[in-house]
Amino acid sequence: MIKSRPHSRARYRSLLQKAVRRGHVDLVTTASALMENEGENSWYTTRTAIITFEECWPLGAELIFNKKFHSKVAALIKVTRAAKCRDATGLGYLAHALSEGDTSVLNGSPEDQHIKIVAGAIKRPEDFWQWIAGREQSDRQAALIRNARRFRNEGLPRDRIVVRAAAYLALTGPIPPIKVMAPPEEVFPFWIAFDRHTVEGKLVLRDVARDLHIPLPQLEWTCFYFEGAKANAQIDSQWWQRYCQWRFTRVGLPAKEAHLLWGPARTQVVRALAQDSRHLQNELYRWKIANRLAIEALKQQAQMFIAHFGDIQRSQLELF
Repeated sequence: MIKSRPHSRARYRSLLQKAVRRGHVDLVTTASALMENEGENSWYTTRTAIITFEECWPLGAELIFNKKFHSKVAALIKVTRAAKCRDATGLGYLAHALSEGDTSVLNGSPEDQHIKIVAGAIKRPEDFWQWIAGREQSDRQAALIRNARRFRNEGLPRDRIVVRAAAYLALTGPIPPIKVMAPPEEVFPFWIAFDRHTVEGKLVLRDVARDLHIPLPQLEWTCFYFEGAKANAQIDSQWWQRYCQWRFTRVGLPAKEAHLLWGPARTQVVRALAQDSRHLQNELYRWKIANRLAIEALKQQAQMFIAHFGDIQRSQLELF
């Protein structure tokens, strides 16, 4: 059994979201089974909703859970298989920065108004939801907005504003269709689980930044941009692109030159994390071998839930 230490939880939580982004369904299933075994059910439920709105916000209309853990795993598998659509994340992050007084997110274009409206949802949330409720909605819009409202107070402040941004996007424009992608062929790189939100990743990024004389914010952002945020496929997302361009400007690095910084830094980061990466991979593999039946049962339950999702959606099972 893996000890449930805080830094261990951080590694597996990071691993889960990276596996979702890159489309590795089997790894998501295994990590999910481990988290259930470790008593992470409450965190997993909340995080599944947040990841859905962050990585593929149109799937927010399909967040139908029952009280069983496998129903949340099914929702996350759907995000894993889908091409990522990150407009809610881009718009939400820009709005969050504006709400904290950073007006550099505004560029004088008509689209600035959208950022201002979503930022206003932070200070006047009830007014925002009343405005949403007072507008005509299709069934799909209503489903997504209902789920966004359900999870509006979950997670960190940036998570909450992403959820609000998804509701806003659903109401003010067409909801993009979901594109299901083929499984990725490349092997999952376990070192990417060690980002700046983990103890190991934070130390390595600090050391590499010092050794290469790179400003730490530039290294952290390029690591996320090129590796942490990498997806199996991505639908064109104008707000996500605008957010990324703003972040490059914010850290003082031209986007076209970012690969010149990340190239040599990546080599050192991967080398420095090699031992931690092997340990994490071996730890997960041993747990998988020892719990094959539980993992397979969870996989089958999730697949069954997905297969009958249409019936579940029509019957509108009581959530949780």
